[in-house]
Amino acid sequence: MKKRTRIMFTLLLTGAVFFFVNCWPRAEGIRPVGGMLSGKVYGYNMYDEAIPLMWARVSAYENGSLIESVTTGDNGTYVMFLPAARLNVTVQHPGFKTQAKLVAVSEGGLAQLNFYLERSETPIPEFEAYFLPFVAASLLIFTVVLTKRKRR
Repeated sequence: MKKRTRIMFTLLLTGAVFFFVNCWPRAEGIRPVGGMLSGKVYGYNMYDEAIPLMWARVSAYENGSLIESVTTGDNGTYVMFLPAARLNVTVQHPGFKTQAKLVAVSEGGLAQLNFYLERSETPIPEFEAYFLPFVAASLLIFTVVLTKRKRR
């Protein structure tokens, strides 16, 4: 191995070590021991059947401050590790009414809380909001392509 290659390799290895040492987790970010809250989120469809909702936002608040926020999985389940306290847990999902419940999480305990959300009957406007800019951009690209073809 050439001397220059060896020096470059040593510098690269030293830089990588410094980078990874600074990325290690520190103990100061670890939360104090508490309990676990789990459950499922269901929503009523148009046939009034309870179906599991995925991507619902489950948030836990203590005295108005956000403690933890997670989204539900593909079968509507969620798991949160929370400090021992009385917490206000809210669930939000587009097209459904927001629901809130109080729960007490004990030290080292396991609490379970299921939610059944009702339809809000208000349409979700997400596709209407993105339709106009998409059409405008498509027309702009189309006119640019046509004018370039005419010039040739």
